[in-house]
Amino acid sequence: MADYTLLKNSRLFDGNGDSLVPDSWVLINDDRISAVGHGNPTAPQGSRIVDVAGQAVLPGLIDTHVHTLLMGDEGMRLFIAAGVTAARDCGGKLEAVKAVQRALASGEKLGPRLYVCGPLLQGTVQSLPEPFASVMLESVPSPDAVPDKVKPLLENEVDCIKLYFSLPAETGRRIISYVGGKVPVTGHLGWMRASEAVDAGINGLEHASISPFQDICPLQHQWGPNPSMMTREWGQKLRQGWEEADLAAPATRALIDTMAQRQVALGTLLSVDWMTWSGFDATRRDLDRCYIPPAVLARHRAMAEALGGPGEDWDLRLPGFGGGEHSGNPRKALEKQLDFCRLLHSAGGLIVGGTDAGGVSMPPPGFSLLRELELLSISMGRAAALRAVTSQAARYLRKHNDIGSIAPGRFADLLLVNGDPLSDIRDLRKLITVYKGGVEFKPAEILAGIPANPNYRPDGA
Repeated sequence: MADYTLLKNSRLFDGNGDSLVPDSWVLINDDRISAVGHGNPTAPQGSRIVDVAGQAVLPGLIDTHVHTLLMGDEGMRLFIAAGVTAARDCGGKLEAVKAVQRALASGEKLGPRLYVCGPLLQGTVQSLPEPFASVMLESVPSPDAVPDKVKPLLENEVDCIKLYFSLPAETGRRIISYVGGKVPVTGHLGWMRASEAVDAGINGLEHASISPFQDICPLQHQWGPNPSMMTREWGQKLRQGWEEADLAAPATRALIDTMAQRQVALGTLLSVDWMTWSGFDATRRDLDRCYIPPAVLARHRAMAEALGGPGEDWDLRLPGFGGGEHSGNPRKALEKQLDFCRLLHSAGGLIVGGTDAGGVSMPPPGFSLLRELELLSISMGRAAALRAVTSQAARYLRKHNDIGSIAPGRFADLLLVNGDPLSDIRDLRKLITVYKGGVEFKPAEILAGIPANPNYRPDGA
């Protein structure tokens, strides 16, 4: 016998519109949406009736860029607590991420509906330090090696292929051609320029700050041949290049226009620099810090100790990557990235929200997408930002028949919010109930079971 639940008296954002539609209802049948309407609903006899009393009902959110192997079970539960019901693992050894995917699909572990890329496909030069490299990277030594490296991924039904930083352009083009559109190909690029990848037919670019950089930044700040993300110079050039970038320059406009024309998605990952936006003191006191997962804390502490000692606020820093002190204006660089996203959106481009959750400590999984939404709202407005993590994200992942909108046939992945995120995106923090596949979860109960980060103190002391 079918199991029906009717959510009535809601204000509905279906993932495609611009506003909340009052007096709406959603009928759930088992794990899928059966019907959606307005006014007086009709439900089958025996249905469970839930009067949501004017709460906003939205599609579950989608994070298009996470790393589940780096966050532990607590990190995956945080996604549900924050309203993220689907995610794409954007880099991890195939066997390991497939095991996580199976555990989530079976209900053995609590977390989002998971889609996977498999490993990050780099060249012969190491792109990441340990402990990241051994669990995330796979080297493709030459274009001739592409079939042997990529065919097993496609045979194991990955949902995407991801090119990584030190992959040469020739090998990148060969991978895109070999995949042949069977699944989306995305890239966190460095040695291969974004313009080269777009011309070759790539479907997405990861990190608004990194992948388009070589096409956008002034010549004197370009990384030069064969750059490494593990040098201080790399991080300094990244910030300085964005600070001085001319977004009206012909090369930038050409990249934006081509990305928009070909609907090459930009996975933004702006929240990686949330601390730059909010300020270090505010981040130290941010309640989200309380929920940095134990696995992330352990990794950061071990890395800090290996480099000479953890020091103060070690949980908020990422040792082993380029960057360090910067005498310029990092916030100006981030503002330029917001402008780049705005220009791409205005040109009709495809913007999708991702966060690097698990790869960075702060903001923690789930909550990082809420911070991403705050920044995207500044860049292109609240409704467009919400679409970037619902219907647009689903379309990019080619999962739009299952997730991303509230419509008959879609999974019953729904959020009940006691506020109006289309008036204030921060109202997503007023999340009361999450449905994943028609199963109800209470965020407060999930958060109560997450071990508190001992470094968090509300007064910042």
